[in-house]
Amino acid sequence: MDKYKTISAFNKWFSNINFKKLPFSIREKISQADKYHKKFAFEHFLKVFLYGIDHECESLREMDTAFVSPDLQQTMALDAISHSQLSRELAQMDDEILWAIFAQLLEKARSKTPVTKRNALYLVDSSTFPLNTTRYPWADFRSTKAGIKLHLKLCFMDKEHLYPDQFEVTNAVEHDDNHLEVFVNQPEATYIFDRGYIDYERLDEMEADGYFFVTRVKKNTKIHVRETYEPSQSKNILRDQMVVLGTQVYLTSPFRLVTIQDEKGKQLRFVTNRFDVTAQEVADMYKARWQIELFFKHIKQHMTIKKLFSHSEKGVSNQIILAMIASLLTYLLKVETGSKKSPFQIKRLLKHLLFQPFEELWVLLVPT
Repeated sequence: MDKYKTISAFNKWFSNINFKKLPFSIREKISQADKYHKKFAFEHFLKVFLYGIDHECESLREMDTAFVSPDLQQTMALDAISHSQLSRELAQMDDEILWAIFAQLLEKARSKTPVTKRNALYLVDSSTFPLNTTRYPWADFRSTKAGIKLHLKLCFMDKEHLYPDQFEVTNAVEHDDNHLEVFVNQPEATYIFDRGYIDYERLDEMEADGYFFVTRVKKNTKIHVRETYEPSQSKNILRDQMVVLGTQVYLTSPFRLVTIQDEKGKQLRFVTNRFDVTAQEVADMYKARWQIELFFKHIKQHMTIKKLFSHSEKGVSNQIILAMIASLLTYLLKVETGSKKSPFQIKRLLKHLLFQPFEELWVLLVPT
Protein backbone atom coordinates (compact mmCIF):
# COMPACT_ATOMS: atom_id res chain seq x y z
CA MET A 1 0.00 0.00 0.00
CA ASP A 2 2.96 2.40 0.35
CA LYS A 3 2.77 3.33 -3.32
CA TYR A 4 -0.76 4.68 -2.81
CA LYS A 5 -0.01 6.99 0.12
CA THR A 6 0.76 9.98 -2.09
CA ILE A 7 -2.02 9.29 -4.61
CA SER A 8 -5.46 10.76 -4.03
CA ALA A 9 -8.45 8.49 -4.48
CA PHE A 10 -9.55 10.65 -7.43
CA ASN A 11 -6.22 10.40 -9.24
CA LYS A 12 -6.09 6.65 -8.69
CA TRP A 13 -9.63 6.37 -10.11
CA PHE A 14 -8.68 8.58 -13.08
CA SER A 15 -5.37 6.80 -13.74
CA ASN A 16 -6.85 4.12 -16.00
CA ILE A 17 -7.13 6.77 -18.72
CA ASN A 18 -3.82 6.62 -20.58
CA PHE A 19 -3.57 9.55 -23.00
CA LYS A 20 -0.28 8.29 -24.44
CA LYS A 21 -1.93 5.07 -25.61
CA LEU A 22 -4.86 6.70 -27.38
CA PRO A 23 -4.78 6.44 -31.20
CA PHE A 24 -2.46 8.95 -32.87
CA SER A 25 -5.36 10.74 -34.58
CA ILE A 26 -7.03 11.26 -31.19
CA ARG A 27 -3.83 12.54 -29.59
CA GLU A 28 -3.58 15.03 -32.46
CA LYS A 29 -7.13 16.21 -31.82
CA ILE A 30 -6.29 16.76 -28.15
CA SER A 31 -3.12 18.64 -29.10
CA GLN A 32 -5.06 20.89 -31.47
CA ALA A 33 -7.76 21.53 -28.87
CA ASP A 34 -5.15 22.53 -26.28
CA LYS A 35 -3.78 25.21 -28.61
CA TYR A 36 -7.03 27.17 -28.23
CA HIS A 37 -6.92 27.15 -24.43
CA LYS A 38 -4.16 29.23 -22.88
CA LYS A 39 -4.65 28.11 -19.29
CA PHE A 40 -6.59 24.87 -19.55
CA ALA A 41 -5.68 21.63 -21.28
CA PHE A 42 -8.20 19.02 -22.39
CA GLU A 43 -7.14 16.87 -19.44
CA HIS A 44 -8.14 19.67 -17.04
CA PHE A 45 -11.64 19.86 -18.49
CA LEU A 46 -12.01 16.08 -18.50
CA LYS A 47 -11.01 15.82 -14.85
CA VAL A 48 -13.36 18.62 -13.81
CA PHE A 49 -16.33 17.12 -15.65
CA LEU A 50 -15.66 13.65 -14.24
CA TYR A 51 -15.34 15.18 -10.78
CA GLY A 52 -18.71 16.92 -11.27
CA ILE A 53 -20.36 13.66 -12.32
CA ASP A 54 -18.84 11.53 -9.56
CA HIS A 55 -19.45 14.17 -6.89
CA GLU A 56 -23.06 14.58 -8.10
CA CYS A 57 -22.76 18.32 -8.71
CA GLU A 58 -26.09 19.74 -9.84
CA SER A 59 -24.77 22.50 -12.09
CA LEU A 60 -21.68 23.98 -13.68
CA ARG A 61 -21.93 26.85 -11.20
CA GLU A 62 -21.60 24.36 -8.36
CA MET A 63 -18.48 22.94 -10.01
CA ASP A 64 -17.15 26.49 -10.42
CA THR A 65 -17.78 27.29 -6.73
CA ALA A 66 -16.18 24.02 -5.61
CA PHE A 67 -12.78 25.45 -6.52
CA VAL A 68 -12.69 27.29 -3.20
CA SER A 69 -11.45 23.92 -1.94
CA PRO A 70 -7.63 23.70 -1.80
CA ASP A 71 -7.94 19.92 -2.15
CA LEU A 72 -9.83 20.31 -5.43
CA GLN A 73 -7.33 22.89 -6.69
CA GLN A 74 -4.42 20.59 -5.92
CA THR A 75 -6.05 17.51 -7.47
CA MET A 76 -7.07 19.33 -10.64
CA ALA A 77 -3.86 21.40 -10.82
CA LEU A 78 -6.10 24.46 -11.29
CA ASP A 79 -6.80 27.49 -9.13
CA ALA A 80 -10.20 28.18 -10.63
CA ILE A 81 -12.40 27.66 -13.68
CA SER A 82 -15.60 29.51 -14.54
CA HIS A 83 -18.96 27.93 -15.28
CA SER A 84 -19.04 29.77 -18.61
CA GLN A 85 -15.74 28.15 -19.65
CA LEU A 86 -17.10 24.75 -18.66
CA SER A 87 -20.32 25.37 -20.56
CA ARG A 88 -18.49 26.30 -23.77
CA GLU A 89 -16.14 23.34 -23.50
CA LEU A 90 -18.92 20.82 -22.90
CA ALA A 91 -20.85 22.07 -25.92
CA GLN A 92 -17.76 22.13 -28.17
CA MET A 93 -15.74 19.15 -26.93
CA ASP A 94 -14.88 16.73 -29.74
CA ASP A 95 -16.90 13.62 -28.97
CA GLU A 96 -14.47 11.45 -30.95
CA ILE A 97 -11.97 12.00 -28.14
CA LEU A 98 -14.51 10.92 -25.54
CA TRP A 99 -15.51 7.86 -27.55
CA ALA A 100 -11.84 6.89 -27.86
CA ILE A 101 -11.39 7.15 -24.10
CA PHE A 102 -14.50 5.03 -23.56
CA ALA A 103 -13.15 2.44 -26.02
CA GLN A 104 -9.79 2.33 -24.23
CA LEU A 105 -11.43 1.74 -20.87
CA LEU A 106 -13.82 -0.83 -22.33
CA GLU A 107 -10.90 -2.80 -23.75
CA LYS A 108 -9.32 -2.84 -20.29
CA ALA A 109 -12.56 -4.00 -18.67
CA ARG A 110 -12.95 -6.81 -21.20
CA SER A 111 -9.35 -7.94 -20.80
CA LYS A 112 -9.53 -8.02 -17.00
CA THR A 113 -12.79 -9.99 -16.92
CA PRO A 114 -13.06 -11.89 -20.24
CA VAL A 115 -16.60 -12.66 -21.37
CA THR A 116 -17.63 -16.25 -22.11
CA LYS A 117 -20.92 -17.99 -22.82
CA ARG A 118 -20.92 -19.32 -19.28
CA ASN A 119 -19.94 -16.29 -17.22
CA ALA A 120 -21.71 -13.30 -18.74
CA LEU A 121 -24.95 -11.93 -20.13
CA TYR A 122 -25.50 -8.86 -22.28
CA LEU A 123 -28.53 -6.93 -21.07
CA VAL A 124 -30.10 -4.71 -23.74
CA ASP A 125 -32.64 -1.98 -23.00
CA SER A 126 -33.30 1.74 -23.30
CA SER A 127 -34.41 4.55 -21.03
CA THR A 128 -36.00 7.89 -21.89
CA PHE A 129 -34.90 11.18 -20.33
CA PRO A 130 -37.75 13.75 -20.52
CA LEU A 131 -36.60 17.28 -21.36
CA ASN A 132 -38.12 20.75 -21.40
CA THR A 133 -39.36 21.63 -24.91
CA THR A 134 -38.37 25.28 -24.52
CA ARG A 135 -34.81 24.64 -23.37
CA TYR A 136 -34.24 21.61 -25.60
CA PRO A 137 -36.14 22.31 -28.85
CA TRP A 138 -33.80 20.00 -30.79
CA ALA A 139 -35.12 17.06 -28.72
CA ASP A 140 -38.78 17.69 -29.59
CA PHE A 141 -40.67 14.53 -30.53
CA ARG A 142 -44.27 15.58 -29.86
CA SER A 143 -46.02 18.93 -29.85
CA THR A 144 -45.64 19.26 -26.08
CA LYS A 145 -42.84 16.81 -25.28
CA ALA A 146 -39.10 16.57 -25.71
CA GLY A 147 -36.60 13.97 -24.65
CA ILE A 148 -33.65 11.78 -25.47
CA LYS A 149 -33.26 8.02 -25.22
CA LEU A 150 -30.23 6.12 -24.00
CA HIS A 151 -29.92 2.73 -25.71
CA LEU A 152 -27.59 0.53 -23.68
CA LYS A 153 -25.89 -2.86 -23.73
CA LEU A 154 -24.73 -3.74 -20.23
CA CYS A 155 -22.26 -6.56 -19.61
CA PHE A 156 -23.47 -8.49 -16.56
CA MET A 157 -21.53 -11.26 -14.84
CA ASP A 158 -23.06 -10.92 -11.39
CA LYS A 159 -24.33 -8.10 -9.18
CA GLU A 160 -20.74 -7.09 -8.39
CA HIS A 161 -19.44 -7.26 -11.97
CA LEU A 162 -21.34 -5.18 -14.50
CA TYR A 163 -20.38 -2.32 -16.80
CA PRO A 164 -21.61 -0.44 -19.91
CA ASP A 165 -20.34 -2.22 -23.01
CA GLN A 166 -22.03 -0.22 -25.77
CA PHE A 167 -24.55 2.62 -25.98
CA GLU A 168 -26.18 5.16 -28.26
CA VAL A 169 -28.04 8.40 -27.60
CA THR A 170 -31.01 9.28 -29.83
CA ASN A 171 -34.17 11.34 -29.87
CA ALA A 172 -36.81 9.78 -27.61
CA VAL A 173 -38.98 8.94 -30.63
CA GLU A 174 -36.43 6.39 -31.87
CA HIS A 175 -37.78 2.84 -31.63
CA ASP A 176 -35.81 0.31 -29.60
CA ASP A 177 -35.74 -2.49 -32.17
CA ASN A 178 -33.63 -0.37 -34.52
CA HIS A 179 -30.69 -0.82 -32.14
CA LEU A 180 -30.72 -4.53 -31.36
CA GLU A 181 -28.85 -5.39 -34.56
CA VAL A 182 -26.14 -2.86 -33.64
CA PHE A 183 -25.71 -4.28 -30.14
CA VAL A 184 -25.74 -7.97 -31.09
CA ASN A 185 -22.16 -8.29 -32.29
CA GLN A 186 -20.39 -10.88 -30.12
CA PRO A 187 -21.08 -14.54 -31.03
CA GLU A 188 -21.38 -17.11 -28.26
CA ALA A 189 -22.72 -14.42 -25.92
CA THR A 190 -26.25 -14.51 -24.51
CA TYR A 191 -28.39 -11.40 -25.00
CA ILE A 192 -31.28 -10.58 -22.69
CA PHE A 193 -33.89 -8.12 -23.97
CA ASP A 194 -37.54 -7.23 -23.50
CA ARG A 195 -40.33 -8.38 -25.81
CA GLY A 196 -40.42 -4.94 -27.44
CA TYR A 197 -37.35 -6.02 -29.41
CA ILE A 198 -38.86 -9.28 -30.69
CA ASP A 199 -38.93 -9.91 -34.42
CA TYR A 200 -39.24 -13.50 -35.65
CA GLU A 201 -36.78 -13.14 -38.48
CA ARG A 202 -34.25 -11.43 -36.20
CA LEU A 203 -34.44 -14.32 -33.72
CA ASP A 204 -33.75 -16.75 -36.56
CA GLU A 205 -30.83 -14.63 -37.72
CA MET A 206 -29.36 -14.61 -34.22
CA GLU A 207 -29.69 -18.40 -34.06
CA ALA A 208 -28.05 -18.86 -37.47
CA ASP A 209 -25.19 -16.48 -36.64
CA GLY A 210 -24.31 -18.12 -33.33
CA TYR A 211 -25.83 -15.62 -30.91
CA PHE A 212 -27.84 -16.75 -27.89
CA PHE A 213 -30.85 -14.94 -26.45
CA VAL A 214 -33.52 -14.97 -23.75
CA THR A 215 -36.55 -12.73 -24.11
CA ARG A 216 -40.20 -12.57 -23.13
CA VAL A 217 -42.95 -13.65 -25.50
CA LYS A 218 -45.60 -11.14 -26.52
CA LYS A 219 -49.18 -11.91 -25.48
CA ASN A 220 -50.37 -12.28 -29.08
CA THR A 221 -47.49 -14.53 -30.20
CA LYS A 222 -48.63 -17.65 -32.06
CA ILE A 223 -46.96 -20.65 -30.42
CA HIS A 224 -46.78 -24.16 -31.87
CA VAL A 225 -45.60 -26.81 -29.39
CA ARG A 226 -43.30 -29.47 -30.83
CA GLU A 227 -42.25 -31.22 -27.62
CA THR A 228 -42.85 -30.93 -23.88
CA TYR A 229 -39.96 -31.76 -21.58
CA GLU A 230 -40.05 -33.39 -18.16
CA PRO A 231 -41.28 -30.92 -15.52
CA SER A 232 -38.64 -29.14 -13.48
CA GLN A 233 -38.23 -29.73 -9.77
CA SER A 234 -38.47 -25.96 -9.27
CA LYS A 235 -41.98 -25.14 -8.08
CA ASN A 236 -42.15 -21.91 -10.07
CA ILE A 237 -41.43 -23.64 -13.41
CA LEU A 238 -44.79 -24.51 -14.98
CA ARG A 239 -43.75 -25.72 -18.44
CA ASP A 240 -40.59 -26.37 -20.47
CA GLN A 241 -41.22 -26.91 -24.18
CA MET A 242 -39.73 -26.91 -27.65
CA VAL A 243 -41.78 -24.62 -29.89
CA VAL A 244 -41.84 -22.69 -33.13
CA LEU A 245 -43.25 -19.17 -33.25
CA GLY A 246 -45.27 -17.38 -35.90
CA THR A 247 -47.93 -18.12 -38.49
CA GLN A 248 -48.02 -19.94 -41.80
CA VAL A 249 -46.55 -16.83 -43.39
CA TYR A 250 -43.38 -17.16 -41.29
CA LEU A 251 -42.41 -19.82 -38.76
CA THR A 252 -39.23 -19.62 -36.72
CA SER A 253 -36.66 -22.29 -36.09
CA PRO A 254 -37.34 -24.53 -33.07
CA PHE A 255 -36.80 -22.59 -29.85
CA ARG A 256 -37.32 -23.30 -26.19
CA LEU A 257 -40.27 -21.86 -24.26
CA VAL A 258 -40.09 -21.74 -20.46
CA THR A 259 -43.23 -20.72 -18.55
CA ILE A 260 -42.88 -19.67 -14.92
CA GLN A 261 -45.05 -18.27 -12.16
CA ASP A 262 -43.53 -15.28 -10.39
CA GLU A 263 -43.84 -14.28 -6.72
CA LYS A 264 -47.10 -12.43 -7.43
CA GLY A 265 -48.70 -15.41 -9.15
CA LYS A 266 -48.28 -13.97 -12.65
CA GLN A 267 -47.32 -16.30 -15.50
CA LEU A 268 -44.31 -15.24 -17.59
CA ARG A 269 -43.13 -16.92 -20.79
CA PHE A 270 -39.52 -16.80 -21.95
CA VAL A 271 -38.25 -17.90 -25.35
CA THR A 272 -34.59 -18.83 -25.84
CA ASN A 273 -32.21 -20.83 -27.99
CA ARG A 274 -30.28 -22.01 -24.92
CA PHE A 275 -31.07 -25.73 -24.66
CA ASP A 276 -27.93 -26.42 -22.61
CA VAL A 277 -29.17 -24.96 -19.32
CA THR A 278 -32.00 -25.75 -16.91
CA ALA A 279 -35.39 -24.07 -17.09
CA GLN A 280 -34.61 -22.33 -13.81
CA GLU A 281 -31.39 -20.94 -15.27
CA VAL A 282 -33.35 -19.54 -18.21
CA ALA A 283 -35.70 -17.80 -15.77
CA ASP A 284 -32.76 -16.49 -13.74
CA MET A 285 -31.10 -15.13 -16.90
CA TYR A 286 -34.14 -13.04 -17.72
CA LYS A 287 -34.47 -11.97 -14.09
CA ALA A 288 -30.97 -10.48 -14.40
CA ARG A 289 -32.48 -7.92 -16.80
CA TRP A 290 -33.57 -6.02 -13.69
CA GLN A 291 -29.92 -5.02 -13.26
CA ILE A 292 -30.05 -2.76 -16.31
CA GLU A 293 -33.10 -1.04 -14.82
CA LEU A 294 -31.10 -0.44 -11.65
CA PHE A 295 -28.21 0.89 -13.74
CA PHE A 296 -30.49 3.40 -15.48
CA LYS A 297 -31.87 4.45 -12.09
CA HIS A 298 -28.35 4.84 -10.73
CA ILE A 299 -27.06 7.07 -13.51
CA LYS A 300 -30.19 9.22 -13.41
CA GLN A 301 -30.09 9.72 -9.65
CA HIS A 302 -26.39 9.56 -8.80
CA MET A 303 -24.38 10.46 -11.89
CA THR A 304 -25.82 13.90 -12.69
CA ILE A 305 -27.73 12.78 -15.77
CA LYS A 306 -30.94 14.12 -14.23
CA LYS A 307 -29.20 17.51 -14.00
CA LEU A 308 -27.96 18.15 -17.50
CA PHE A 309 -25.19 20.74 -17.65
CA SER A 310 -25.87 21.87 -21.22
CA HIS A 311 -28.87 22.81 -23.36
CA SER A 312 -27.13 21.96 -26.63
CA GLU A 313 -27.51 18.58 -28.31
CA LYS A 314 -23.77 17.99 -28.39
CA GLY A 315 -23.33 19.07 -24.79
CA VAL A 316 -26.01 16.64 -23.61
CA SER A 317 -24.52 13.80 -25.64
CA ASN A 318 -21.04 14.56 -24.30
CA GLN A 319 -22.31 14.52 -20.72
CA ILE A 320 -23.79 11.04 -21.19
CA ILE A 321 -20.53 9.75 -22.70
CA LEU A 322 -18.68 11.22 -19.70
CA ALA A 323 -21.08 9.41 -17.35
CA MET A 324 -20.33 6.12 -19.12
CA ILE A 325 -16.59 6.82 -18.84
CA ALA A 326 -17.03 7.47 -15.11
CA SER A 327 -18.89 4.19 -14.77
CA LEU A 328 -16.07 2.24 -16.45
CA LEU A 329 -13.47 3.95 -14.26
CA THR A 330 -15.33 2.81 -11.16
CA TYR A 331 -15.66 -0.74 -12.48
CA LEU A 332 -11.94 -0.91 -13.25
CA LEU A 333 -11.11 0.34 -9.76
CA LYS A 334 -13.26 -2.46 -8.35
CA VAL A 335 -11.58 -5.15 -10.46
CA GLU A 336 -8.04 -3.93 -9.81
CA THR A 337 -8.51 -3.78 -6.04
CA GLY A 338 -10.35 -7.10 -5.93
CA SER A 339 -13.08 -5.47 -3.87
CA LYS A 340 -16.24 -7.47 -3.15
CA LYS A 341 -18.31 -4.29 -3.21
CA SER A 342 -20.48 -3.48 -6.20
CA PRO A 343 -19.56 -0.59 -8.53
CA PHE A 344 -22.55 1.32 -7.11
CA GLN A 345 -21.23 0.91 -3.54
CA ILE A 346 -17.71 1.92 -4.59
CA LYS A 347 -19.04 5.02 -6.30
CA ARG A 348 -20.75 6.13 -3.07
CA LEU A 349 -17.55 5.67 -1.07
CA LEU A 350 -15.45 7.43 -3.69
CA LYS A 351 -17.73 10.47 -3.60
CA HIS A 352 -16.79 11.13 0.03
CA LEU A 353 -13.08 10.29 -0.25
CA LEU A 354 -12.12 11.84 -3.59
CA PHE A 355 -9.30 13.98 -2.21
CA GLN A 356 -8.11 11.65 0.52
CA PRO A 357 -5.10 9.35 0.07
CA PHE A 358 -6.16 6.29 -1.87
CA GLU A 359 -5.07 4.19 1.11
CA GLU A 360 -8.16 5.40 3.02
CA LEU A 361 -10.45 4.19 0.24
CA TRP A 362 -8.50 0.93 -0.10
CA VAL A 363 -9.17 0.06 3.56
CA LEU A 364 -12.92 0.33 2.90
CA LEU A 365 -12.81 -1.49 -0.44
CA VAL A 366 -10.72 -4.42 0.76
CA PRO A 367 -11.30 -4.78 4.52
CA THR A 368 -8.88 -7.09 6.31
